[in-house]
Amino acid sequence: MKTTFRVVLSLLILSVGYECMVEAFHMLNQPSDRDVYMGTAILGLLCVFVPMTLLQVWRRRRGNFR
Repeated sequence: MKTTFRVVLSLLILSVGYECMVEAFHMLNQPSDRDVYMGTAILGLLCVFVPMTLLQVWRRRRGNFR
C-alpha cells in the first residue's frame, strides 16, 4: 500500500472511532443502566479494535526474499 492511502485510511478509522467514542460517552450520561453498560462495552471494544486495525493497516508485508 502506498503511504498516502495508509494515512487517509488511518484518518478515516480514527474519525469513525472518535464518533463512536463520543456516542459512547453520551450513553454513559444517560440514567438507564443498560445505556451505561452499552457505553462501557463500546469504549472497551474501541480500545481493542482501533489499535488492532491501525496495526493491520501499517504492517509491512514482507515477501519471501532471502
